[in-house]
Amino acid sequence: LVGLTGTSVPYDVVTDRREAIAHALKTAEPGDVIVLAGKGHEDYQIFAGGVHTHFDEREVVAEELAKL
Repeated sequence: LVGLTGTSVPYDVVTDRREAIAHALKTAEPGDVIVLAGKGHEDYQIFAGGVHTHFDEREVVAEELAKL
């Protein structure tokens, strides 16, 4: 976010990864590109305290696209 300070670039901040993916898919317009960076091949997330939970972005995208 620091790099956007003082610019007129529009952006949204969504801290929950699942909600962010859904938001990107809902707000994308024809010609837009959505990049899901940072997870790669991983199908899990690690939260505070070392708690692992299943999270596969491919599944999330498919679920969210089915809702549209």
